[in-house]
Amino acid sequence: MMISWQLGIMQTCDNFATMPFRLGQLAQVVAYTPFLSGSKVRLVLSNLYGETDLYFDEIYLSKEEKFHVKHQVTYLKQKQVVIRRGHKLQTDPLTLKVQAGEKLYVWMKASRKQAYADVASTYATDLINASYGQKFDYCPSLRVNEHQRKSWFSLEGILVWTMQKPKVVEFAGDSSMEMGFVSQALGKLFLEEYPQQVTYLNSAVSGSRLLYDCPTDSPLLATYGQSLLKRKPKPNSVALSICFCGGNDLLLPAYSSQASKQVVTSAELVAGFRELLTSWPNPAVSSTILPAEKIQTQSEATRLAVNQELSSWPQIFDGAKLLVDGQGKLKPTYQLGDGLHINQAGGKLLAQQLFTFLKANSLL
Repeated sequence: MMISWQLGIMQTCDNFATMPFRLGQLAQVVAYTPFLSGSKVRLVLSNLYGETDLYFDEIYLSKEEKFHVKHQVTYLKQKQVVIRRGHKLQTDPLTLKVQAGEKLYVWMKASRKQAYADVASTYATDLINASYGQKFDYCPSLRVNEHQRKSWFSLEGILVWTMQKPKVVEFAGDSSMEMGFVSQALGKLFLEEYPQQVTYLNSAVSGSRLLYDCPTDSPLLATYGQSLLKRKPKPNSVALSICFCGGNDLLLPAYSSQASKQVVTSAELVAGFRELLTSWPNPAVSSTILPAEKIQTQSEATRLAVNQELSSWPQIFDGAKLLVDGQGKLKPTYQLGDGLHINQAGGKLLAQQLFTFLKANSLL
């Protein structure tokens, strides 16, 4: 069997060009749990959205959160790593034996004032976690708190030099996926039951819609990115896409004057789901649209009509049915407290049932 570079774990960065993080100095620590074992690693760094080149004075990798033993990461054999504007890069190979399921820690330090527009974040903390501070010579401590967003910049994941040829499972869609509770719980099941046969890519974008690109009438809304239908994986790059989407198509018209002109009908949403499940270059499955507390009456009627149609489709997992209370809202047990976003318990429930669905449909 040929040895090659494979995706160990990855979460893509979102486009925060409209509200970049402007920091005088940066020190960030990101913890990853690779899904593969191997003898070398390299990092994937991103500067697709920033206006200038980014300079990192030092990057270290360690198996210890406090970096008592650490390995310097270089690019083109240089300790200072420069990510050119509009580019991604893969760092030089670092010889280090890693085991699937064993945490790796990345410490990145930048001493110059810079604006970071490639931003990733998570709420779940078991497979990926992050923390940053605004002092160069500082090693931030990681926090475990499901109610807090943990953000980091310009680092997308880890490649592993391995003999394995795993299936890449993509977690796509909106905040239901990007927050990490569903993908984390599913990822743990993959590690346990399909060791080194499946690996993890989270490409979801909080706030994104299925049908329309982000509104541009506020800097925050402009971070919601392209429609999911435009974010198709490259052919042969992904074995399976698991999508949670559709909720923001119904919610955003109430919060954006631009989106208020893009009110969707049930027929339009159903057509969008059909395109999603038939036009991607790899198999894709989707959940029904999850419930939300603060949704307008007509939008809720549309959600219910769409879900009724979708629930009979073979590529649809009826996640909404698992989470609703007697009034059709998210059960308090499964939400973060805002009536909209699922919590760790909700993610675990969805993942367990989704795992059964994937196995029953021979998708793993």
